[in-house]
Amino acid sequence: MQWIDYLGIFGTFLSSITFLPQVYKAWKTRSVGDLSAWMLAILMGNVSTWLCYGIIKGDFFIILANSIIMALTLLMVYFKVTYGKGQA
Repeated sequence: MQWIDYLGIFGTFLSSITFLPQVYKAWKTRSVGDLSAWMLAILMGNVSTWLCYGIIKGDFFIILANSIIMALTLLMVYFKVTYGKGQA
């Protein structure tokens, strides 16, 4: 493995954990009132595009990172729908 591969692995790790603090906070507090539905929609479009790109290119790290981010985003959408009822 070359140094660039390790850089890719580190980038994958950082990208994948980006939303963990937000997911944990939303789950713990059951509060998503400040979470933008537009941001989630844009993020899903962004991640879907990167995921398709990774699949077409056959790049494991792009596929891995964006699969994890998509799962976390879908979890946030679930929280927004479930916990967002009655919140401003």
